[in-house]
Amino acid sequence: MTKVEFYILEDEKPRAAFHHAVSLIEQSFRGNKRVFVHTESKRDAEYMDELLWTREPSSFLPHLLVGEAEGILPPIQIGFGQQPDVRPDVLINLANEVPQFHGRFERLVEYAHGDEEAKEQARERFKFYRDRGYPLKHLKVNSSQPG
Repeated sequence: MTKVEFYILEDEKPRAAFHHAVSLIEQSFRGNKRVFVHTESKRDAEYMDELLWTREPSSFLPHLLVGEAEGILPPIQIGFGQQPDVRPDVLINLANEVPQFHGRFERLVEYAHGDEEAKEQARERFKFYRDRGYPLKHLKVNSSQPG
């Protein structure tokens, strides 16, 4: 069964989760795990793509937006509503809703942060997983801590 982790961020900036997710993506990649990053919109997917490209050259993370290059399936994919092309190990959800394909993963990462509306959406996602019996874990992260 998918293990669900909620990261509760002290940082309330709208894209704080994107920055925190980069370190989780890197940890997962170093552990030979495939990662699918699910975002709310094409703009958000492109933002995550840019974050991963602008990392230090020594920490290159092979990734693509879903559908960007036919036949190439890197270990890190970024989508915004599409299903993953492969069966990844880790799903990082940066969208406001529970992805329909959430149960196909070993590990699912969710975020709770931002304004009151964003926090309420995170509470709803937490309830969704809890009510369906998923193993839940929550971790508080202050602004100075890496993922």
